[in-house]
Amino acid sequence: MKKTFFNTIKIVIFLLILGGCILASTVVLRRKDSDYKYADFLSESKKGHIDVLFIGSSHVINAINPVVLFDDYGYTSYNMGGHGSLLQATYWELQESLEYMTPEWVVIDTYMIEKNVKYLDDREEYEADDINTSVEQLHLNMDVWPYNDLKVKAIDDLISDEKIKNEFLYDFIIYHNRWQNLTANDFKALTGTADRNQLFGAEMRYKVEIDPPMHPEATEGDLLTEDTVGCEYLRKIIELCQDKGIGVVVTYYPFAAETGDKAAAIKAGEIAAEYDVPFLNMLELDVVDLYSDLNDHGHLNVTGATKVTDYMGEWLSQTGDLVDHRGNPEYSHWEENAEKFKAELDDMVLDEDNLYVKLNLLKLDGYSFVLYVNEDSGVYHDTAMMHIIDNLSGSGKVMADNSAYVVIKDGATNKVYDAKGGEILESVPTSMGNLYYRFVEKYYRILSPVGDEDTNYLYDDGHAAEDIQLIIFDSESGEILSHDYYRSYGGNYER
Repeated sequence: MKKTFFNTIKIVIFLLILGGCILASTVVLRRKDSDYKYADFLSESKKGHIDVLFIGSSHVINAINPVVLFDDYGYTSYNMGGHGSLLQATYWELQESLEYMTPEWVVIDTYMIEKNVKYLDDREEYEADDINTSVEQLHLNMDVWPYNDLKVKAIDDLISDEKIKNEFLYDFIIYHNRWQNLTANDFKALTGTADRNQLFGAEMRYKVEIDPPMHPEATEGDLLTEDTVGCEYLRKIIELCQDKGIGVVVTYYPFAAETGDKAAAIKAGEIAAEYDVPFLNMLELDVVDLYSDLNDHGHLNVTGATKVTDYMGEWLSQTGDLVDHRGNPEYSHWEENAEKFKAELDDMVLDEDNLYVKLNLLKLDGYSFVLYVNEDSGVYHDTAMMHIIDNLSGSGKVMADNSAYVVIKDGATNKVYDAKGGEILESVPTSMGNLYYRFVEKYYRILSPVGDEDTNYLYDDGHAAEDIQLIIFDSESGEILSHDYYRSYGGNYER
């Protein structure tokens, strides 16, 4: 009898150890993209720290930066956007998230509302490669949620193929062979210390699309006259929010939209009007500059995202529903992530080699610099570069002719001063002190602290002929952080 008892105990212990090993291997082997994106959602939602959810496709991922929203307005939000997410996938992601928290507002972007495809693996509508991409992208938004009745309903609604369904419900099926790809971060998942998205779900892009395509406006013949699957799920999202007493606003974020996209935005506005909810069609609002705020024709870069985020922050502030959490020690994690993001931006500004990107970043608040463009520079034959430089001052002076141009920005006040040709700047207040600027001739110009004629920041015997000089200095101490010289070669700027 005792022998049987001890054997039973041994078997139970063995099974527990085996189960623990299987569970641990499942945690280690699963791909971490979804965990990385939602780790802070799960932890912050438990604390009741998320006021706003931004949902939709990659247009949302790249358009809304929660750390900027917190830093500028004190509002807490999470970017739930998914790459390639159709509105039916967004609907189920919202359902999953509402199991953990109830936000004050849900902001739903309606890009791809015109899509009339029920299942993401619909082989009649999609080529095999497109199906693989669509299914692959869905893992980002679904893997993190636990197996339960809700997840089964979601996958049944999104996927038709039973084999593919099982990959979402039992993801060990597809991740069990990741042994050779494991990193130290995979094992950190066992202790809850794995890397996490420090932008609360967002992803920033930094390139500049200097020649985005422009398309005609939608005419009556382009409009959507019938509902699509996308329309059906937009209605479901609005109704879900209204049933739960959650404020909802419908958006269409800016990009280089084709005519069909513009027609789709009109349809989204019509549906929003049916439910008497606000609709913000940013294709028609002067929120971003399409010639400097796009990463590519379909996605915003970091400067565009900052503008859209601040626009949404201002809009949300008008509702009076949200609390400014800045300075509240309970929200120190948000403040820390905001500071980390600013530090990363600072490093990028100094290290970036692409002059289009570098100058575009410098238009963000807080940066101090001097940009000098010599007379007859190749810059004056580069429309895209001229546009970016003009964005730094907004005066239009750089466009006037091919004479020398200087623009000085003091990041502490965000005030900008510029001069063209023979114009003199007598005393520009900056953290470097008050600066005096005067153009003398093509190979000699003066930028000196007032009263210090021996110092000339813009003259160096070894660089007298360079087209462009860019001095970046600390907005508080005035310390010069970098001084770069560039020559233009047909739109290629080498330092």
